[in-house]
Amino acid sequence: MKIVYFSPHPHINLAAPSGPGTHMREVIAAFEEQGHEVVRFIQGGEKLNTTDTRIDFKKRSWKKFIPSLIWETLRDIQMIRLDKQIENRILAFLLQEKPDLIYERSCYGMGAGMRAAEKLGIRYVVEMNAPYPEEKALMQGKSLLQEIGTRHEKKQVLQAHRTIVVSTAMKSYLMQKTQVSADKILVVANAVNPSHIHFNPTRQAHIRESYGFTSSHTVFGFVGSIFPYHGVDILIESFATLEKEYTDARMLIVGDGEILPQLRRRVTELTLEDKIHFTGNVPHSEVYDYLSVMDVTVMARSNWYGSPVKIFEYGAMQKAIIAPRVIPVQDVMENEIDGLLIEAQEKELTNSMRFMLNNPQERHRMAVTFHDKVMREHTWKRVAEQILDSCQ
Repeated sequence: MKIVYFSPHPHINLAAPSGPGTHMREVIAAFEEQGHEVVRFIQGGEKLNTTDTRIDFKKRSWKKFIPSLIWETLRDIQMIRLDKQIENRILAFLLQEKPDLIYERSCYGMGAGMRAAEKLGIRYVVEMNAPYPEEKALMQGKSLLQEIGTRHEKKQVLQAHRTIVVSTAMKSYLMQKTQVSADKILVVANAVNPSHIHFNPTRQAHIRESYGFTSSHTVFGFVGSIFPYHGVDILIESFATLEKEYTDARMLIVGDGEILPQLRRRVTELTLEDKIHFTGNVPHSEVYDYLSVMDVTVMARSNWYGSPVKIFEYGAMQKAIIAPRVIPVQDVMENEIDGLLIEAQEKELTNSMRFMLNNPQERHRMAVTFHDKVMREHTWKRVAEQILDSCQ
């Protein structure tokens, strides 16, 4: 089968080390591994220095003087114009390539792929990773034209041969919004590529030495972007409570983000600089080296709809996991079998961390169980198989 992989998002670059970039590369590679020809139409570019497709205003300093509602409405107007331009280009591209299937990684308000598929009568599969209108309003702000995004979302689901989502929560959301039948929406959680899961023992030893970690220490860890909604703040507070009881507990926080400076200040206030360590941003190629020194990995918070890639990476590295009790996590992990699932509250997190410290054998059992599940059920190869089976 010949597949056009279409990403209309103007900012997501195929080469980016970010979650979306990795997801796109892995799905494309997995399709190809299944023996299909994949041709790419990536609006955000395939090299990291590509900037010519960005939605941007030349006088960005004006933003602080413009009310958020007006600013976001102007951005939506730009988006609508870009969507029309993309439609002309994707139509020409499809006429040239003559694919059997369009696979679109959708984004807020962009309907070019849907309209082109309808005009040319090509089978259309759409991947929706978030409730785009709601996410856009929450993360960026509301727009007077937000209803356009809502209409596009509904039309895409209704027109698509199949809609691919990453959680049963997203499936329920789309069924409620569109009244589409359950069999038209396929839930396929995120995954890992086992061939990428490895670490350098020399680097591991160097990291342990750099932070003074010994075999007697139990190291709690977090890897990812450090934003308010990831719960690193309550992770630090929980650790501060526990370290008074467990002198051999340590913590390693890998990554960078907007609240990193305030977290560093909080650790200084707690006088825990010798026990809680921040790496800042690290090269993507070294992430697993840092992950390898952790005994317990923690993701304190997550949103209600997304499938967090980190839990699969933690599982692939056979690490004990504490994760939030949200539907996307419950789709793939069973509490006290694969890890500990908690409400996003400091007390629950503290108790779960205490359990991990007191029960190393149980910690190991859960880590092995989830590792086996990830290797069996949550690889990108398995993702591609499920998607392509549903497209027949």
